[in-house]
Amino acid sequence: MEAALIARLLASADVTARVGQRVTWGRRAQGGALPAIVLHLVDAPRDYHLKGPSGLIAARVQVDCWGDSFASAKHAARAVEAELSGERWTTNPVRIDAVLIADERDDTFDEGGDALYRTSLDLMVHHAIA
Repeated sequence: MEAALIARLLASADVTARVGQRVTWGRRAQGGALPAIVLHLVDAPRDYHLKGPSGLIAARVQVDCWGDSFASAKHAARAVEAELSGERWTTNPVRIDAVLIADERDDTFDEGGDALYRTSLDLMVHHAIA
């Protein structure tokens, strides 16, 4: 699922027009170029039925869109939303059944005297191994 999300975002002309290739999993280098997108797995509960695991997973993924202005962070988040919200696709071996926007929030931080802006999207990514 992680590779499928990164590949989908990097294949989007709108996303790459806003952040270039700066789409990563886990962390952004301190002082790295902005804007940038960082994805984090929050949780990934598995689905079960009476015979055991169904193979379905409903993962919550936090997508942090970082910018040096409120507008750049928000524009990156809108590009992510346009690319992923409501979408489904298969990238062997992963089948993405649905991507739903569950939440959104804004925040600011201070990094070495410079303001950083973040818009975070919480995605519910329903997926399975195809």
